[in-house]
Amino acid sequence: MAETSIPLDAATSTALFLAAQERDRKLLDDKQWLIRWLFADALAARGQRADMSFYDYEGPAHLRKFFAWLQGMNAHDYFDAETIEPLIQESARRDNACFSRLGIGVTDAWVRLMGRYNAQDWLFQRLYSVPGRQRIKVMLDFGAGHGRMANLGFAATRDPLAKYIAVDAIPGPYLTQRAYFSTILESFVDYIDVGEEDFRKGLASSDVQALHVPTWRFDVIPGDTIDLVCCVQVLKELPRRLADWAVAQFARVLKPGGALYIRDHPQFHHPNQMPIERLLAAHGFVLEFDPHIRDRSDVHGIPRIWRKFDVGVFLRDDD
Repeated sequence: MAETSIPLDAATSTALFLAAQERDRKLLDDKQWLIRWLFADALAARGQRADMSFYDYEGPAHLRKFFAWLQGMNAHDYFDAETIEPLIQESARRDNACFSRLGIGVTDAWVRLMGRYNAQDWLFQRLYSVPGRQRIKVMLDFGAGHGRMANLGFAATRDPLAKYIAVDAIPGPYLTQRAYFSTILESFVDYIDVGEEDFRKGLASSDVQALHVPTWRFDVIPGDTIDLVCCVQVLKELPRRLADWAVAQFARVLKPGGALYIRDHPQFHHPNQMPIERLLAAHGFVLEFDPHIRDRSDVHGIPRIWRKFDVGVFLRDDD
């Protein structure tokens, strides 16, 4: 893992984020509704509970908020110990190394619970065999939390990622992800640090493991290049118009036959009242995986996989 050389303190990091917003605002002149959502200070006062408000970045110690958030989660597990325990331990090892580098103290119980959450997602995303063209090499993590999907993406011994891309719009999570990636990954390029030209070079380079880009620059991700879009506890939280825009972006960047992994609470949580299933179908997604498991009992949040419909699958043999 790399030692960080970029500034991670709250003042400098927030200034970089806001400077990128101001620089890019003119690129969105034809999408005033998107500007209002992405750039408005009102995001800081959306009625969230104090312990769930992640808007203002507090420096690398902000990571503790994301680990603390899981503590009320039911820890029951769908997977047997033999399957999941090695992944939990590997996730915990990497997170403990990250906290050590950043000088942050977190209890072992918090790290293990996050490791379990990470391991569940990693396993659900690879639970069954797929053709070679559908294997997960390039992942895009939308609304990436603190960036946890990058942990096992490169650490797991089976099916490691070639590239991970995190996308977020809110300063607290975005800058926490930046701090996390700077210590847990070997190579990492952030749009707010390097700008568009060098970011595009990083996308094209096989030497760059991970990239980080604000939601308002989703356009710099080329179409038909992503194997898996990951969207955990996100789509139902978005304003309705933004949810539709995001799903359209998923359909654009995914390869034909690429997968959209969603994990949330279908029965318990409907803040935006969006008919998500109909929205996905309207953008060409077909439900492929929907396990019969109990939310908040077997796991916290039901995982589903939607596949971008690939008409070409009927015209060629499997890889």
